[in-house]
This record gives sequence, C-alpha cells and structure tokens, in this order.
Amino acid sequence: MERTEEHTRRRSIDRLSDLPDAILCHILSFLPTQKSISTSVLARRWRYLWAYVPTLDFRHENQEIIERVMILHKVQTISTFRLFHYSDCSNYRLETWITFAIARNVQKLQLLFHLTKSALPRCLFTCKTLVDLRLNYFGIIPMSCPVCLPRLKILHLICVQYEADEALPRLLASCPVLEELEIESCMDSFSSKISSPTIKRLTLSFPAPDRSNNCYTLEINTPALVYLRLVAGVHDHIKSGALTSLIEADIHFYKVHKQRGFDRFRYVPEFINRLCSVKFLKLNLAYYKKVMHHLNCACIFFTDGI
Repeated sequence: MERTEEHTRRRSIDRLSDLPDAILCHILSFLPTQKSISTSVLARRWRYLWAYVPTLDFRHENQEIIERVMILHKVQTISTFRLFHYSDCSNYRLETWITFAIARNVQKLQLLFHLTKSALPRCLFTCKTLVDLRLNYFGIIPMSCPVCLPRLKILHLICVQYEADEALPRLLASCPVLEELEIESCMDSFSSKISSPTIKRLTLSFPAPDRSNNCYTLEINTPALVYLRLVAGVHDHIKSGALTSLIEADIHFYKVHKQRGFDRFRYVPEFINRLCSVKFLKLNLAYYKKVMHHLNCACIFFTDGI
C-alpha cells in the first residue's frame, strides 16, 4: 500500500515537472520561500527554479537564509515581498532587506517586526512602483525625508510610530491615488488629520489609553469615502467633513475611564449625525445609553458588540 502511494506521488510530481517554467514559478509563488527551497519531494528540475519566482515570503526565517535567498534570487521585478521577522537584527540588515525589494521594483511590500522601532529606509518613501504597503509593529513615519508614492493604492499602518503629528498628513498628501487606508494606533495619545480626495475605504482603531487623561484627536476629510470602520473611545475628539459618498459604516465606541465627564462625549453626536445618509450602519453604543438621547439621526441601529 505504501509503495503504491509513493509511486502515485512520484508520478504526480513527474507530471508537474513537465510543465513550462512559467507555470512552475507561478505554483511556487504560493509557497513560503523556505518551503520553495527545501521541499525534498520536488523533482531535480525544480531545485533552483525558486530563484525565478516573483513572490518572496519570509516567515520567521533566520537571517542567514534570508540573505542567501536574496543573493541567489534572479528576478529583477518582485510582485510581492513579505517579511515577518521576530528576532533582533541590526538596522543595517533591515535596511538592506528592504532596499533589496525596492531595487527590484516591488509592488506589494508587507513588513512585520515585533516590537521594533527602527527607522525606515528613506528609499521606501520614494518608491515609484509600490502599490500596496503594509507595516506592522515596525518603523517610524518620518518628517524630514522626501515622500512621493505615485502608485500607492493600499496603505496599512499597524502600531507604527510617528516622528511628529504632521508626519501622517504629509505622507497621505504624497499618495495621489490612495484608495484604502488602515490605521491602528498603539500609542497612548494620537493627534492628526486624515485628508485625501481619493480614499474609498478607511479603517481606524484607537485602543483605550493607559492613562485616563489621554485621548485621540482626529479630523477626517475624505469626500470619496464609501466604507468606514472606526473603533474609538467616546471621549476621543473625532471630527469629519461631509460624508456624502459613504455607503457602509461600522462604528464602535468603547467604554472609558468612569471619571470622565459627559461633556467629553459631545463629539459623538456630532460625528454620528454625519452618517445619516449611509445605507448600512452598524453602531455600538451599548455602554452609553445617555449618549443615544442626544442623537438626531433616525436611521441608526444599535448593537451590543462589534
């Protein structure tokens, strides 16, 4: 029985090996990079074919493997470059890895470095080919370097740091075709503006601050917005311009420190009344029954959870 299964498996691999190189590279692009290199069941012909795959996906690989792949990789255009790395490494190595992807005209770049506050390479903010950029727990958005991302359509900033409050508005102003923005803040306080005539999908998450006196101040000016998801505290200062294009909204205001006065809630009715024209609205104000009485919006459905 085991010999029959082994024979069937080898015949399947042999059939795959008869496929053109372009199709084999496409198949390999769905595997994590290390698996593409080390899978022992692949035929001899596949052994170095991974070097021509346009997708590089590193997940918790050691630094030597990452650098070996970069040295041997043959493709001059990378469609996707993912790097999930939890181990400590030098700023020089981080910059080398990111610069490698940018030098090969990367289109989608996703970086996750747990609890790393290293400076991002300047060349990242002038990448002409970048369409999708996702930073998770990594990097500081600068104020001093030039910024120009002419093709960027998707931007996710998850628990990154900002050199100054003006760093985010300056970044967004340099993304003329941006359509999707996601921001999750891990800072105790945050004050900024989100202004863009092209953003269609916006996701914002501001967790409860550690200190009761801290809050988030945010001004939203996105006239083309069709989808909005917001997780914030009732005490946060959330303002927005006209949301006439908005179709769907998912809003969750969480419970805050019990010592905060009701006067801190005044921004909630003002913000929610801007949502009256949406077709699909999910709103969580379960903790704040008093706030509901101050709303003039008649089309709201209240929920008990996100």
